[in-house]
Amino acid sequence: MPPDPSRDAYALPADAVAEELGVDVERGLDARDAAARLARHGRNELRRPHRPPYLRIALGQFVDPLVALLVAAAVVSAAIGEGLEAVVIAAIVVLNAVLGFALEAGAEREVLALHASLELEATVVRDGVEQVVRAAELVPGDVLVVREGDRVPADARLLHTHGLEVDESLLTGESVPVEKGPGAVARETTLAERSSMLFAGTGATRGSATAIVVATGATTEQGTIAQLVEQAEPPPTPLQVRLGRLSRLLVAVGVGITLVLAAAMLARGESSHEAFLVGVSVAVAAVPEGLAAILTIALALGSRAMARRRAIVRTLAAIETVGEATVVCADKTGTLTENRMRLARVEPARERDEEAVLVAVAASSVAEVDPVDRALVRAASEHGVTVAPDVVRSLPFEAARKRATVVVADGDGLSVVVKGAPEVVLERCRAGDPERSRLAGVADEWAADGMRVLAVARRPVESPEEPGLEEGLEPVGIVGLADPLRATAAASVARARELGLDVQMLTGDHPLTAASIGRQLGLPPDDVHARFTPADKLRLVEELQRRGEVVAVTGDGVNDAPALRQADIGIAMGGAGTEAAREASALVLTDDDFASIVAAVEEGRRVGANVRSFLAFLLSANVGEVVLFGIAIAAGLGVPMTVVQVLVVNLLTDGPPAVALAADKATTGREWLRRGGPLLPRGLVGGLLGAGMLIGLCSLAAYLLVRERRPEAAQTAAFATVALAELVFVFSCRSDLLPSWRLVANRPLWLAVAVSFGLVAAALYVPGLHEPLGTVALDAWEAALVLLLAVAPAIAAEAAKWRVRAWTPDRMAA
Repeated sequence: MPPDPSRDAYALPADAVAEELGVDVERGLDARDAAARLARHGRNELRRPHRPPYLRIALGQFVDPLVALLVAAAVVSAAIGEGLEAVVIAAIVVLNAVLGFALEAGAEREVLALHASLELEATVVRDGVEQVVRAAELVPGDVLVVREGDRVPADARLLHTHGLEVDESLLTGESVPVEKGPGAVARETTLAERSSMLFAGTGATRGSATAIVVATGATTEQGTIAQLVEQAEPPPTPLQVRLGRLSRLLVAVGVGITLVLAAAMLARGESSHEAFLVGVSVAVAAVPEGLAAILTIALALGSRAMARRRAIVRTLAAIETVGEATVVCADKTGTLTENRMRLARVEPARERDEEAVLVAVAASSVAEVDPVDRALVRAASEHGVTVAPDVVRSLPFEAARKRATVVVADGDGLSVVVKGAPEVVLERCRAGDPERSRLAGVADEWAADGMRVLAVARRPVESPEEPGLEEGLEPVGIVGLADPLRATAAASVARARELGLDVQMLTGDHPLTAASIGRQLGLPPDDVHARFTPADKLRLVEELQRRGEVVAVTGDGVNDAPALRQADIGIAMGGAGTEAAREASALVLTDDDFASIVAAVEEGRRVGANVRSFLAFLLSANVGEVVLFGIAIAAGLGVPMTVVQVLVVNLLTDGPPAVALAADKATTGREWLRRGGPLLPRGLVGGLLGAGMLIGLCSLAAYLLVRERRPEAAQTAAFATVALAELVFVFSCRSDLLPSWRLVANRPLWLAVAVSFGLVAAALYVPGLHEPLGTVALDAWEAALVLLLAVAPAIAAEAAKWRVRAWTPDRMAA
């Protein structure tokens, strides 16, 4: 099989690649040939992911199982002529959809605002003339010219280089610019070490080159990664899985109880129409109609809170998933480090000081684009060393020479200053100088710590053209450069581990560099992964998920995109990150700070705890209503509440307190959700079932006692008892263990309870509401009875928590 220049060019001689592509490297393509190739290969562009249209986002709000339950309830209510119930439920469905649509569409707009689309240009040789064309019009066979500061627009095989170094961090994760040259490399060479190639999306930091374009658009390495992104499908979030289970359970319970009670009524000889109406009432009582809307509100509040902490959530379901993360796979370059070279250490020769070293390296650092030279000049300036050398001669850095040389004029005459790889520069120092071996040893130690080490030497010269210009030097010292950690990185990683998160650092860097950064972060060696390719990252994420981990992946480069898409939660850097990374992520950081990831996890866990709290609160009311209906219907005691009254409790009186619970900022000691664990743990389920049964029994007692005294007020008494019992019990729902009065005050909750209490009072004592709600005014004796019975479930709940604390004092929180 003949070699494919688009894939094997790095391993082929440059002239063989030119011959395969049919191009004269001196003249380049002619205009007609370039046009024909453009028509054949297509434009040099990646297919931009299509954002879901607004209609699809809107329709997506109606596919949630809980919403489907509400739609079914509305349809049934309308079918049996209960128009008010149908309208109320339909309004809740629409409200939930509007909230979800507004949050998801708004998040997409915020992500779009993070970046602007720029049309790149490229310099090529066509018809024997160097010219500038749009990068989208490049074709295989074009002779590309690349200079310092240029962004590489396509994959290209190098022809000639002049001191070329390229920043490939966004593709390979390698933080240090890599040297490039035209020599072919072995076919088994990894992507990060293919020195004869330029890759689309990378940037030239030093020198210049000419190269033959071998791949454009989707056939580039960048395009290959984009295809991996499209193939990786994110799994359903843990919250979606749990709510699906809950929805199926509610459906099963509602249908089962409805059938049993309907059968009991028919067995007693009651009409099928009456049995059907009771069945609908029980089904409505079993379904928490406000759950979907309140869940959306809870996630919306969490979204806004995360945005304040510099994390934009693109999908609401991702908010709670962030809190469930057990592993964070973090890209090193630009995420944990600054992705900016800085001077880390200086070791002068014996008779010189650090300032002399800084003067020498600054004098030989004249390239404004090169990050190493920028770092050295900046470090000298920070130490008060300002050098504006009068450069007489300059021999720029080249990969083959591994050094840069300048001849500068100063007050003492001419001096040659050589800066470069220690093994090269120190070899050119005077034989027998003991500093040569000492500095070489220090350089080896620094290199083992992951630093990029440069040696600098100098000597006076008579002429810039004298023979042996770079020989017989006197060592000045060595400098070590590193891509430093972000100021918050170590503390953030420590905090993440306190939260139970396993932090895994992934990088394309050399193992020594990766190990050094890992030690600074306090990571175990097993959590540091070097020389990782995009496929390696994807396989790691899949392996962690097979172990049952909830995986968060952070990153900013094109190389991170497949893992970001496959992860349970992809977290992209919004500032320095690429569009591919943002498109593949559910969470985008606006400040690119790992500390914001930890803050997002904490916020997600708070949201998860609050979801548990308001679920327990809402479901306790439904359990109470089902118990009330079940006993009353089974015993032939009549219908204890109307469908409208059930809806008023589930939607109006329970709604405001549930929303306040969703925004609770107090630390309640509730354990965070874990993958595979129940949405409501066994202890919480037992508590809400017990509270629900008490609410149901107390409401049944109110119904029966008032029925004996005044039958027309019996349903109103049951309705008021259920509603008020929930308003007292809501304070106990804030924690599984701590007493209500030991928690930080939730002022919105007090306000919500006051509003709901007002709604109940209005339902009882505003004459205009009596007919639509089926209520009557309670007298003083009846109202006192209702209040007394309503506080009983909350007292029992607090007594149960006191008993648990007494038996397990080690769980008592301060």
